[in-house]
Amino acid sequence: MLGTRAILSAAASLAIIAALSGASHAGGLNAYATCADGSHISFNWSWYEDPGSPTGHPEWVGYDVLRRSLTDCGPFVRVNATPFPRTPGVSQDFTYTDVPPATGTTYNYEVILVDASRQQLFLDPVACDCTSHWGWASCPEFSAAITQGTLTDFGWALYVNPCAGSCGFGFYISGLQAEALRPYAGTGVALRFYGQAGCGSIEGCGLNLDHYEVAPCGPVTVNRSTWGRVKAIYR
Repeated sequence: MLGTRAILSAAASLAIIAALSGASHAGGLNAYATCADGSHISFNWSWYEDPGSPTGHPEWVGYDVLRRSLTDCGPFVRVNATPFPRTPGVSQDFTYTDVPPATGTTYNYEVILVDASRQQLFLDPVACDCTSHWGWASCPEFSAAITQGTLTDFGWALYVNPCAGSCGFGFYISGLQAEALRPYAGTGVALRFYGQAGCGSIEGCGLNLDHYEVAPCGPVTVNRSTWGRVKAIYR
């Protein structure tokens, strides 16, 4: 099993490579969440600014952090009292430390770009590779599932199709972890997946699996949320 640091390092490298491609993006965002100490969730994000292609956008003054529980699938709620300030033209790193409202619950975090009125900004892809702006964590670490669903075999990787009505995301699982799960692909058997997710690659969001269990999808109670919706935000 790959370590949490490995997948997060890979996600950060992908974001930097994308930013360094010059013509494609002026800057790149990379985010993730962990519960390393067992009681606090650290939601971390970094902004890489290409010195040769400054992002501009003076209306962008800072960042806000949103959170929701995957248990009740409610709306995202802003959790920081004041915006984290942006310093134009430079690379920056940030951490929001949260005491989660409940243990044994996975929380989905999102960092958004805001103006002086705390209205969300959507920069075009030339100005920002902002596809990696999510994080998921539970305390204690991996005590709650990050998503639940069935598996589709893409060959190079397996894809998790979230249970209908859940607010789980569709993640891909690759490498040796995919080989161990491949017998479940295409069978319709639903699993709960526990682990660390990282976004930002061209394939979407990848899951570094800690463990899994067979668990049927529950009744549909809320609207479905998919990775396709996430990608549509930044098209």
